[in-house]
Amino acid sequence: MAESWGARVLFIDMDKQANASYWFGAAEDKGTLSNILVRGTDAAEVSNIPPMTAQEVIQKTRYANIDLIAGAPNLLDVNLAILKNKIGRQDNILKEALKPVQENYDVCIIDNPPDSNIAVLNGLEIIDDVIALTLPNQFSLKGVAQLEQEIKNYNAILKLKIAIRGILVNQFTSTEGCYEILRALRGKGYEIFPYIRGGKPAQNWLDRVINERKSIYELSPTSGFAKDLMKFIEKLVEAQK
Repeated sequence: MAESWGARVLFIDMDKQANASYWFGAAEDKGTLSNILVRGTDAAEVSNIPPMTAQEVIQKTRYANIDLIAGAPNLLDVNLAILKNKIGRQDNILKEALKPVQENYDVCIIDNPPDSNIAVLNGLEIIDDVIALTLPNQFSLKGVAQLEQEIKNYNAILKLKIAIRGILVNQFTSTEGCYEILRALRGKGYEIFPYIRGGKPAQNWLDRVINERKSIYELSPTSGFAKDLMKFIEKLVEAQK
């Protein structure tokens, strides 16, 4: 996808489970996001994680136009170490680290976990838009409201201008309950991107994408799952023009 549009993409895996990094085939002997963030801590707190620059950590993926900063389970240790740091800011470590490489990319995509921590805050410092991925149920609707409040808190404290750009609803089915969730989100003023349909066919394709570590456009570019994703991407790109 990035190759066909000529976009140079940096993908940052902010999740300590590092599923996206595994999918991209991240090299285990390379540095991770943890090595970048530890540069903003007292190294004695995380002596087993050597400080590294963004240039040292960024690795190529099998896709020519997509580079990766991998996630790692030890992100939790780094979060705790940053919180203990008494010198310097805790929220802009990543922003400062990426300055030497930011001109190398047209787009930076950050995969955030459903969590609030220092690493996530560092990610929010460098973004223009937040895309909230949600499921069509009341729990997820509540989660979007919580995310909105957290962003407002960050903006107030750190003088930022972060905003939820829109909502991407996953596993959508043509039921009254799902349409009710869409109406509720629109009623709160959110832009709703074209949804990703759920059901057994979509789940089967997703399982293959994960297990075979191939994109849906390599496996079946004409599937409903692929078409739904394309509609979302086209809408997102159109909104940036």
